[in-house]
Amino acid sequence: MPVIARWVRVGLTLFVLVAAVVAARLLAPISTPPFEGPAGRPLAGSIAVAERWAINGVEQSVIIRGRDASKPILIWLHGGPGSGETPILRVLNGQLEESFTVVYWDQRLAGQTLDPLAAPESLTIDQMVADLEVLVDRLRKRLGQEKVVLIGHSWGTMLGVLYASRHPDKVAAYVGIGQMADKPRAEALSYAYAADQARRRQNGEALRQLREIGPPPYSGEEIFVQRAWLYEFGGASYTDMSLPRLILMSLGSSEANWRDLYATSNGGVLGARLLEPQLLSRNLDRTYLRFDVPVLIVAGRHDHLTSSVLAHRYYERIQAPAKTFVWFERSGHNPHLEEPAKFNAWLVEALRSSPP
Repeated sequence: MPVIARWVRVGLTLFVLVAAVVAARLLAPISTPPFEGPAGRPLAGSIAVAERWAINGVEQSVIIRGRDASKPILIWLHGGPGSGETPILRVLNGQLEESFTVVYWDQRLAGQTLDPLAAPESLTIDQMVADLEVLVDRLRKRLGQEKVVLIGHSWGTMLGVLYASRHPDKVAAYVGIGQMADKPRAEALSYAYAADQARRRQNGEALRQLREIGPPPYSGEEIFVQRAWLYEFGGASYTDMSLPRLILMSLGSSEANWRDLYATSNGGVLGARLLEPQLLSRNLDRTYLRFDVPVLIVAGRHDHLTSSVLAHRYYERIQAPAKTFVWFERSGHNPHLEEPAKFNAWLVEALRSSPP
């Protein structure tokens, strides 16, 4: 056999083997590793479970992890809506499981909860808040705690603000990352940033497309054009938060499989289409200004998606028993992912100062 042909055969064999391993990994059910104590046995008092809960008629993925299950409950309210963040949160923010009982909940049409055959009409703000109400009550009962910490990212900040305002007796503190405030104004600023960057960079294609769709509000696919150029010009991320990088990092988590990849590609787009009109009609900075729980807001200095400037203005108007605002200078819309070590350390200390 010629040398070249032999190497081609070896290469094809390796490709097939790698493809088979990746396929087996993606098709396998998710799992979550236990906390190990002496002799490799599960650590006494810890919790590490991946379950599916029937919540308001829909099976939803709930992962609960904590080295000490008696530690305060911290519920991640991921962004999107529809995309899910559980695997990447486990990879970059798993250190929080040392200090909290962390709950990774995949909302309707997101992550492991995504059902390609489900009716998308159920994706409404009120329905998602109702789902969160069920989740919180079951967690409080199961873990024997009166209150939970809600930590929302992007779209998740809408859920967090609504729930914390309505149920302060069940919330120890609310943490907002990439906080929504004045949604219509944020969209206008995002468009203006993308258009300005296109002019500065003399990007003719960007200018043409942005002029074609015009400034918001949008009623169709125009928002995805604006978002694409916003991401291209660094208006959402300061560091590399590209989709391929996040997918590769997520595949290192046993909590990820094909559902997460499918949801990342389809759930976020579907969620935006369904919820965008609803989000535009709810300005938090007009109706949710008084809280009976501590409020902590985290902003990336370079966030032009929900607008860190608007988030800070919202914070200044909020009345709460205690409130904190912190800038992450090397982050955009995702401080917890772009500066994870700094974020994890800050959150533990900040919640220690405002104990659950």
